[in-house]
Amino acid sequence: MQCPQHRLQTERGERPHPGRARKAFTVVEVLVALIIVTVGLLGVAGASAMALRASSAALRERQAATGARTRLALLQAAGCAAAADGEMQLGSGLVQRWRVDGAVNGVRMVEVRTGWDDVGRRRMVLLRSALLC
Repeated sequence: MQCPQHRLQTERGERPHPGRARKAFTVVEVLVALIIVTVGLLGVAGASAMALRASSAALRERQAATGARTRLALLQAAGCAAAADGEMQLGSGLVQRWRVDGAVNGVRMVEVRTGWDDVGRRRMVLLRSALLC
């Protein structure tokens, strides 16, 4: 069965052009397809890099919060009389500082700060609690 275009050409006395039939992609089509694929892959790579950075920041923040909670528990376990100010270098660039205020009405306020550098800026987790004396 002939296609409608071929039938029209033969009715007018024109010869169909068999060499003009498309059998392959042109160079321009291939280049456009490559550009589209490249842009897509660059977008995926950028999104992956952002996800990795966010995951790393979340891990560091979780480590800082866990360290601060542990320090508060250690100060509470030592008791009100033994609690004192201090500083400690934790692993992976975390620095922890804690301050214990004087007793007022049988209560000592405790503040634990855990800080780290993150892409050119200083980040910090701060926890406050009270020790009953």
